[in-house]
Amino acid sequence: MDDAVVPLLDETGQWTHRDRHQHHHFPIDVPERTVELRIRFRWTPHDMGSEHMANSASLYLFGPDGFRGAMHRADDDRWTVIGEAAATPGCLAGPIAAGPWDLNVDTGLILNDGAEAGQLVWHLEASARLGEPAAGSAPTASPAIAPPRPAGARWYRGDLHSHTVHSDGRFTVDERLRGAVERALDFIAITDHNTISHHRELDAWRDRIVPIRGCEVTTFHGHLNVYGLSGAIDWRADRRGGGATGIVEQAHRQGALVSINHPSSFGDPWCVGCHWDFVQVDYSTFDAMEVWNGGWADVETDNEGNIALWTDLLDAGLRLTGIAGTDSHGPADDDDATLGFSYVYATEWSEAAILDGIRRGRVFLSRGPTLSFRAAGSDGAEVRLPGAEVPADGAIRLSVDVDGLDRPATLWFATSGSKVPLATCEPGATRVVDERPLVATGWWRLELRAGAAANGDILALTNPVYVSS
Repeated sequence: MDDAVVPLLDETGQWTHRDRHQHHHFPIDVPERTVELRIRFRWTPHDMGSEHMANSASLYLFGPDGFRGAMHRADDDRWTVIGEAAATPGCLAGPIAAGPWDLNVDTGLILNDGAEAGQLVWHLEASARLGEPAAGSAPTASPAIAPPRPAGARWYRGDLHSHTVHSDGRFTVDERLRGAVERALDFIAITDHNTISHHRELDAWRDRIVPIRGCEVTTFHGHLNVYGLSGAIDWRADRRGGGATGIVEQAHRQGALVSINHPSSFGDPWCVGCHWDFVQVDYSTFDAMEVWNGGWADVETDNEGNIALWTDLLDAGLRLTGIAGTDSHGPADDDDATLGFSYVYATEWSEAAILDGIRRGRVFLSRGPTLSFRAAGSDGAEVRLPGAEVPADGAIRLSVDVDGLDRPATLWFATSGSKVPLATCEPGATRVVDERPLVATGWWRLELRAGAAANGDILALTNPVYVSS
């Protein structure tokens, strides 16, 4: 029998501002012998005259076996095709199961209520192409030959937040990974929005970098990066109250690590859900917090606000690891000289070891300079890594090495309720030996800030060393 195309859905409607922050469900019944699904989703107007006053609506696909695709794009007219051997980036190729499917449209922003148009006009259509299913499963890329990797425990430098064409990025996975190799990164997490379709390409990569299988779980009330995933996360129970709880539980059941992203960033209408607005949150269940997103001084990100929130949580006795990510979507983002990278002390060069280092708090963040320290506690024991502990009296003597500095800066000793300048550092290598008996309350960390002010731009900072309780 020749292939036939069967219409499944053809629906038009209108939404207003009252329909924002909702999951709109469109069920379809996929027939037997379907070898390809074709979906077109379009809507107008695109924006209200500004890129930061844009409407947003994203299409997600769920089959009888669960997640099959995410079209998290800014496009207002898009085709999505899912076949047995190939699929639109963001979607999972493979056999098309017969039965009930859900086309889920998430309306992040609808800004035109009361404007001349008065509503967002949308059109959603779907069809199935029938044929004879292909034998076997969808093909995957052939792994390349892996070159030797450095062995043993050391600091590994990488990027924990980036995007590709599998969501709203402009790089392919191959371009993103090769660019990271050229920048001499040891690892990179690709964290496309609400999808894991890029993981198949990551799993086949073998060229001098460790890819971290990530996903930016993108909800109306906050964004979360999840690292080390084996399956998709269902974010649709994302009520503003306790909606983050289920996301964290799903991730931890997979053994994955969860970070709160850019919590102080501008939110609606600048960026849907980018500001952290969940109100019933058990912060002790999270593993990390992104305290340095993109360029240090990006106004819309408010990295100082991120660090202030992180500090408040540390003061409350929590131990979230502070991390950095470029949040790069394309070449222009990569050119920012103030991007922060995460340096993770790991036992080996692998995804599992790097994630374990993050869980243990063995991380410092930097745009270039490196920080290393030796802190002797009152018991005579010496600690050299963030995430470690000193005795309950909090008393230490400290020696710090600063390298790679390209401008005058001040090294600060920060603890709960205070910040003490340790030394002025000039470009080049600096060793700071502080013979004073410093005393920490609850925790302490080091901050290397440009100039002499306590609020100068961050050049590097460590995760905390904790005071034993």
